[in-house]
Amino acid sequence: MKHLSGYAIIRRHLRRYPRSLRQHLLKELNQLVTYEPVIGLMGKTGVGKSSLCNALFRSEVCAVNAVEACTRQPQRVRLRFGNHYLTLVDLPGVGESIIRDGEYRELYQTLLPQLDMVLWVLKADDRAFSVEEQFYQDVFAPYSGSLPSVLWVINQVDKTEPAEQWNWSSSQPSALQAERIAQKLQSVARQLGITETDILPVSVRGRYRLSRLVESMITRLPKQARSPFVPHLHKRYRTEMIVSTASGSFGDAVVDVINKVIELAPLPHMARTVLQAATHSVARAARSVWSFFFG
Repeated sequence: MKHLSGYAIIRRHLRRYPRSLRQHLLKELNQLVTYEPVIGLMGKTGVGKSSLCNALFRSEVCAVNAVEACTRQPQRVRLRFGNHYLTLVDLPGVGESIIRDGEYRELYQTLLPQLDMVLWVLKADDRAFSVEEQFYQDVFAPYSGSLPSVLWVINQVDKTEPAEQWNWSSSQPSALQAERIAQKLQSVARQLGITETDILPVSVRGRYRLSRLVESMITRLPKQARSPFVPHLHKRYRTEMIVSTASGSFGDAVVDVINKVIELAPLPHMARTVLQAATHSVARAARSVWSFFFG
């Protein structure tokens, strides 16, 4: 019933459009509502990819265990909440063998165009990231297509020395740990040739900065992937900022769709101008019914 109400409100705002355009626009709108984001998870075995996903998403993603990697194929996990789907592609960990890394380079390059985002998870207590650096340069740097946004996640920062100083009650590092975490970020940024803003320190066990990670994800996902991503999040992460960013992006995506449909339609110049002027009222309507579709 909610979906019908949302579509009915938008349909009312589309009345001034020719019937053939209306049908096309509603079809495109439905594709926006049912878009399925695809997020790639990269990182060595044991960095905590599964526990990170379980902490962010309300569905159980996969069992967390310390068994060595038994797969050389990406593991696809499809999450469902209501009418919305989200696919997580857990890519085989790099650095386990030189031969396998060669195979993985080809595999990753094939998968990149299918991904909306990559979360590349590192462990805070790892000393060097030469394998990741080499892999990043080999796979991402030469890629000629449109690259998905990459967020580097330094996980398990509660293990930063002196680990016994972590404040579990406030979910915060001690002053000395905070200093060392900042140094770690600088070191990783230098080694990988990336900016510090692309790196997020988190701790699943210490409940540290997971909200910040979700905020970074929502702002870096493609416009069309932001709203369908929100229903899968645990309730505590669906903050005003997250909902505002997602609903604003939904309105923008609706404008893009309308402009594309109008541009391709065989319309007189005057009619096209009038319809383009009306797109913002449709976008406002789309934002106002955001919760019907994604709330």
